[in-house]
Amino acid sequence: MPGPGGSMDYLKDLNQPKVYELKKAFCLFDLDGDGVISEQDLRNTFLTLGVEMSEAEIGKMFDGVVQPLNLDVFLLLVLQRANGLAPMDVMVNALRFWDKANTGFIDKEKFKFDIMSYGDRFTAEEAEEALADAAVTRGPQITRDGQLLEKIDYLDFAANISGFQRTDHK
Repeated sequence: MPGPGGSMDYLKDLNQPKVYELKKAFCLFDLDGDGVISEQDLRNTFLTLGVEMSEAEIGKMFDGVVQPLNLDVFLLLVLQRANGLAPMDVMVNALRFWDKANTGFIDKEKFKFDIMSYGDRFTAEEAEEALADAAVTRGPQITRDGQLLEKIDYLDFAANISGFQRTDHK
């Protein structure tokens, strides 16, 4: 846990762009801007999304959460839940399997087919969702259907899906 005064020294070993995204997410939940996510903030957040949550459902979301749920607690909570996410270098090395020519790109359809066919198989919907934010380029190769081949920039993709740990350790 952070020390007195809200010190966030634990953030120094984390991927700063991802921490920045978490800080922005915190602000989206802290609707009244008081620096704390309250049950009312969470209820109102869901209402803005068109979802009405009962007192019991909101209360259950706060079970076991240190109060007040300020930015430090929020970051620690998310980081603890995301602890199993791999750092970027691990993700790049895993995705490199599909890049036999070492181009920095992988065939989107081949990758999608493989994640739906092997290991912990994705459904077609899960595969589409997983690849929704992948940077895709087209060409110059042509598919069997005469379409430009879609390729994923897997370095960018790995940065988007990797964990919160820094890999440069500067």
